[in-house]
Amino acid sequence: MTREEINTFYHRYRVRLFNTSYRILGDRMDAEEVMQDVMIKYLKSGMSLPLPKEEAWLVKSAVRGAIDRVRKKKRDLEFMEEYKADLVENIGDVKWRGTADMIPKIKEGLARLPDGYRAVLSMILFEGFDYEEVAKILEVKESTVRSQYMRGRDKLIKIVNEL
Repeated sequence: MTREEINTFYHRYRVRLFNTSYRILGDRMDAEEVMQDVMIKYLKSGMSLPLPKEEAWLVKSAVRGAIDRVRKKKRDLEFMEEYKADLVENIGDVKWRGTADMIPKIKEGLARLPDGYRAVLSMILFEGFDYEEVAKILEVKESTVRSQYMRGRDKLIKIVNEL
């Protein structure tokens, strides 16, 4: 595709995809990222669908991308809440004083994890990749990434609770 064709494509669908994502996410930056991710995925795939099918595919992909992002945010929030609860419960007289106080412990805990767990946790929690992206990067199955994430998260919580 030429630059002009890409610009035409972008201007044709940007508002629709943004609005679809924004209604689900409620956050402008996330909605914009989902919109751009969907467009890039479509353009890289080299697909050439008729206009109605093209728009349907893009909108469906934007909905799925937005839902995935909501789920990821929920997982991250649950992780931090679980992590916070475990620390308060298991450390005793040490009180939760906010995330800034936990950064050194989290860093040390990550350093103690096996390489595979550390890589998966870092990519998902800190770099913002989803399971599919991590699987492609590491050239493993998505199910492997999911299990490494869960096991790594549990090990990290255990290590930090012991610090």
